[in-house]
Amino acid sequence: MVPLPDVATVAALLAGGAVLLPSLGKVVPANKARVSEVFCRTGLRFSSAEERDRLAKKLAQAGIKEKPEWFLGLRLSLVGGFLVLFIPMLLVGTDLFWLVLFAPLLYLVPGIWLNGRISKRKSEIRLALADFTLFLSTALSAGSDIRLALWEAAEGAGGALREEVERALLESSTGKRLADALDEMADRCDVDELRTLARVLNQALRYGSSLAEIMRAYSEQMRTVRRFEIMEAANKLSVKLVLPVLLFILGPCMIALGYPALVALLKAFD
Repeated sequence: MVPLPDVATVAALLAGGAVLLPSLGKVVPANKARVSEVFCRTGLRFSSAEERDRLAKKLAQAGIKEKPEWFLGLRLSLVGGFLVLFIPMLLVGTDLFWLVLFAPLLYLVPGIWLNGRISKRKSEIRLALADFTLFLSTALSAGSDIRLALWEAAEGAGGALREEVERALLESSTGKRLADALDEMADRCDVDELRTLARVLNQALRYGSSLAEIMRAYSEQMRTVRRFEIMEAANKLSVKLVLPVLLFILGPCMIALGYPALVALLKAFD
């Protein structure tokens, strides 16, 4: 059996942390740039270019503007800080099992959090696309040019989609072609529906088609797809509810109804 840490030792460490936290709260903001620099240097030293490229793409998908080496340095610093704090506990007899357990966990938790944020952001963009295309078709029908219509639709949709559209418009205003900015936005977000929308917009701009009519038809398609997705999710939810209903509703009901009959049957055979 793995021995637990001594209660007095843990209490002393917690009390020391409580005393140091207010001081750290004053020191860290004043040295934020220096801390970020340490994270970046650590990440650059202990990572490859391929790893940084993969992480840069994931950070862009999550809407995080930090450098990939900063995030890698943060992960390594968490593990390093835990090792430094754990050394006094080893000296008082704490088992090495806790080090083996928590050190890899501290390295993996930031990556798990990042994947969860990417998934949440993609879902947010996917849900906002139906309203965005409706606002876009309305703005185009009112006579707005494509850039103004995109900005107005993004303001109406809000959230992560607004950030991405405004970034694409900003890049377009600095000299980049609007079609290229939209393609990069779709690749950065990695949402299939947004990639299809960017392709439709680029084709309409290239061939001079009526954007208002195309967006109106695409908006109808998006609402239909969304309706089917909601129906599919509802069907899956009903299947998932079968087991909880059996365990927590039907099971107790059967016990409540059958127990008196079982008691009466047992008394009859006594």
